[in-house]
Amino acid sequence: MRFLCLEAHFLDGRYHGRSEDGRAREWPPNPHRLFQALVAAGHLGFRRTEFSDAKGAALRWLERRAPPEIVAAPAQAAPLVRLYVPNNDMDKVARAWAQDKEPEKQPNALRTDKDLRPHRVDGDATVRFLWPIADEEWESARPHAAVLCEEARHLHALGLGIDLVAGNGRVVDEAARRELPGEVWGALPGVGWRVPVEGSLDELLERHREFGRRVQAGRGRGAERWVAPPSPPTVFREVAYRRRAAGRTRPVHVFRLVDGDGAASFDPRAAIEIAAWLRHAAHDCARGLKLDQSFVERFVCGHGDDVASKNDRFSYLPLPTIPLKGRDGRIRRAVLAEPFGGGDARARAVVRRLAGAALIEEGTGVVKADLRALSEDERAADGVLACYLAGDGATRWGTVTPMVLPGRDDYRSRKAHALVLKALAQAGWTTPVTEIHLQREPVFPGAEPAGAYRVPAYLKALPRTHVVITFAEPVPGLLALGAGRHVGLGLFAALT
Repeated sequence: MRFLCLEAHFLDGRYHGRSEDGRAREWPPNPHRLFQALVAAGHLGFRRTEFSDAKGAALRWLERRAPPEIVAAPAQAAPLVRLYVPNNDMDKVARAWAQDKEPEKQPNALRTDKDLRPHRVDGDATVRFLWPIADEEWESARPHAAVLCEEARHLHALGLGIDLVAGNGRVVDEAARRELPGEVWGALPGVGWRVPVEGSLDELLERHREFGRRVQAGRGRGAERWVAPPSPPTVFREVAYRRRAAGRTRPVHVFRLVDGDGAASFDPRAAIEIAAWLRHAAHDCARGLKLDQSFVERFVCGHGDDVASKNDRFSYLPLPTIPLKGRDGRIRRAVLAEPFGGGDARARAVVRRLAGAALIEEGTGVVKADLRALSEDERAADGVLACYLAGDGATRWGTVTPMVLPGRDDYRSRKAHALVLKALAQAGWTTPVTEIHLQREPVFPGAEPAGAYRVPAYLKALPRTHVVITFAEPVPGLLALGAGRHVGLGLFAALT
């Protein structure tokens, strides 16, 4: 997966753009505004006068794509500034002066007040728009991406005319995308942000020609010349952009469990056995790649007693099919999750080799299922997976498989709550918690009571419980907590 990344760096660290109805300030800038700026950049006269076919083809390719992801630093509303600017009656003053006459109004009276309340950008004043490009379409998309990267370097303003920017364009991979500084905004159904659609370019090109003809002459001898304002754009659609949940996320790789041509399914109470099969398959793949033994032992097998090694490893998480109504709770998917941040090339090599691998029952050698990696489109359309990942974040999360508390609670509620907080800290989550509810009965239909799930021998002495956690702000998945968080226990799904 690659991403076309078009960047606009605000030279003054301020952005004056407003929503299209003019009532509210807008941050980050909407994608249609960037699209307009790209069309303007393609017509810069000092560079070349023609609007080439290559530029037109690239922009038509861009307008057909889904709304981009936007990465931008946080911005604060700056104090209001009132400006006084000349209005459009100065031509009458100049005409009177040319005829040696006294104008009806003096220049100092021909001013219009204009209130501005910009956004002041904190930190890196660069806004980045990212369009995903799948590997299979890269060859056909490559020339369009190259043209758009070149045109982005000629951006000069984004927002009002005083919002000067320096533009840039590049193609980045998934690892570089995750390293981009700032908050991530994703498109959702709704209104508020304009995005280009098929036909937007044709309309903007016509508006550009119309703007070139804006000075028109009236009819009749001595008729005055007048300025015709261009018509506003109408060819676009609106979406809602939402800032994605603040918090740490981790790369996850999703596999479907298949048996021949059909789906394989397993009892959710056997999650730890399926996790063991998956770990064994990953171990065989790592050995086949001849990776160094210390990486295999620590990262793949999870061996190590130091604090760092507890999280710097793969997590093997079978996913019960229960978040949606009417599901039976059986396991048909499994996730291989990297540590927070991810990016280890050796881990990605193991994941690639796992696609098509067999899950083999230890001791018997029986093949229980094969692994089929889900494509990006399949992941996006999978409603069950969305409940586990909750890319836009959720404040309430509940256990699907019971959580093994990281210590004895001595049958005391207060101590059990403290152990849940300890589990959050151990897993690296720092988002404040407003409420914790513990129960023996399942949170989701199709799940089992906490005591019904098998646990490894080394965890049998620790208490198991279902948990509902309410965070102070939305957090994204994947969320797995407790002493069994790497082997399929303590797996949470979002509650709506």
